[in-house]
Amino acid sequence: MRTSSIDGRAARSAYATLALLLAGCGGDAPVTPKPVAEAKCDGVTVSVRTLAPFERVVISGNDVTCFALAGADREYLVVPQLTGAALPYGGYGFRIGDPAAVIARVEPTPGGEPSWLRVAQGTAPAEPPADAQSRLDALMRQREASWKPTRGGTRSGTPQLRVQSSAGAIDTTRTFSVLNTLGATPGYTPVGARLRFAGTRMLLYVDTLASASFTEAELAGMGTLYDQRLAPAVTSTFGSGSDIDGNARVIFLLTPTVNAMVTGSQCAASGFVRGFFYNHDLNSTAATSNRGEVFYAYVPDETGRWSCAHTKTEVLANLPPTFMHELQHMVSFGEHAIKRNGTAEEPWLNEGLSHMAEEIGSLTYETRFPSPSGRTNPTSIFPDSASPFINPNVLYSYRYLFSSAIYSITSCAPGTFCSLAERGGTWLFLRWVADQRGSATFRSLVETNLTGRANLEAVTGRPTAALLGDFALSVSADSVIGVPRTAAPATLRFSSRNLRQLYRSLFDVFGIQGGVGRPFPIEPLTLASGTNLTGTMRPGTFLTYRMRLNASTPSAVLRLLAVDGTPFPSTSGAQVSVLRLP
Repeated sequence: MRTSSIDGRAARSAYATLALLLAGCGGDAPVTPKPVAEAKCDGVTVSVRTLAPFERVVISGNDVTCFALAGADREYLVVPQLTGAALPYGGYGFRIGDPAAVIARVEPTPGGEPSWLRVAQGTAPAEPPADAQSRLDALMRQREASWKPTRGGTRSGTPQLRVQSSAGAIDTTRTFSVLNTLGATPGYTPVGARLRFAGTRMLLYVDTLASASFTEAELAGMGTLYDQRLAPAVTSTFGSGSDIDGNARVIFLLTPTVNAMVTGSQCAASGFVRGFFYNHDLNSTAATSNRGEVFYAYVPDETGRWSCAHTKTEVLANLPPTFMHELQHMVSFGEHAIKRNGTAEEPWLNEGLSHMAEEIGSLTYETRFPSPSGRTNPTSIFPDSASPFINPNVLYSYRYLFSSAIYSITSCAPGTFCSLAERGGTWLFLRWVADQRGSATFRSLVETNLTGRANLEAVTGRPTAALLGDFALSVSADSVIGVPRTAAPATLRFSSRNLRQLYRSLFDVFGIQGGVGRPFPIEPLTLASGTNLTGTMRPGTFLTYRMRLNASTPSAVLRLLAVDGTPFPSTSGAQVSVLRLP
């Protein structure tokens, strides 16, 4: 097995024109270009843009239909995007390049899109079958979205649901109502559980049916870990959330009811549920609500009594990142819906923040174990204890960047709550935003009744389109081969992570056979002077082209148009980000 620095274990009428352009993903017959009355696009009528090395410009509005870049031995990254907020999800055909050139078809990614993302005209793609945890996540986000704010004002930060104020004593029992199904109609099981650890931030309960799952020492270790390190890392980063039961703590319930949400055969086919937070406990007075902040988790099951078998080692490794992820969801719903009488955060941003919570878990261990300590392999980027929190997000973000024209970071495919690659892309985007503005960005995004793009723009003070433009350049400019990272302006860098280093490590561990096709996920397509290429991309994503203009080429004239040769409507948010390389 290779060694590496990453541990390998561990669209409607307003859009009728655009609807015709969705053919780019489905193999439909070419659309005949429509005649357009317009000014010449010849590099004479339009002024030539001259950029210094590592200078960037985001070209938008009418300018995308004709712009020129200075040549004479210059090289550029040219990145087209569709950033319109109301643009329906789908694959949109476009053309980019010299308006006088013959159009050549180029697939957005090597080998084309996966079969499940090939869309017919105007239809949405179907996601591949989701695993059990992802299906439950989708149900939870759907149920959060059904929450309707109370008319007439803001709720109190301590709603009328308060039912207890004490933490309870060790070994006392309590009955919980636990969701027991992944079905559309909720079902519940009454669970008797005993309090095994009481901390300042967390109460650890164990189902009496699984009382022997952990030793006293293991429970004390778990309680201390979650109470003293993981929970405060989340609340200090994202906010305290609600406290409707008045105990100033999160309840952590370990129960085989979570294991039994899938059968053994279902587990073998599509995985299992590790843990979850359910907003029903915060916004419902029904008898099935536990009326408090509760995180539910599975238990070890060596013999497969309740579903497929799980070792204690596996459970202890899987639960910390799951807890961090779900606790952010709990804090987010508490801050948006309970404290501020707002709506739940939009799924793309909510999930991105929860994946960021996982990284916060990693950072706690990275701080505790500076290199080379805490590493089985002294050359590892991350200590062994950080790997379960960070490695999956590195992999998901790799998949996003590898197929960046397919996955959106500002919306999810209809009927889904974002694929892992989309979540990984949003995590990477939020990491870049925080590197520009500081980690207080996360708390500002959560402690608000704003959601989605409005939330992002209020916190950053920039339009989403501008953020997307700079981000699309940053993922390449952050670490250009042969150029010091400090050569790129700070706005185009990740201060906390080195992307080439991260993805190289991923490649070293998994390689092509493991689904990591190359050391760096972005391989720009060649956009030569005098060519006109077509492609397909989704809203909220991008494609990266590289243009080299030799000494004998004084300038290059470029246009970004819909695939039929007409300008994109203003609602599309069509733009081209350009970076001059050194």
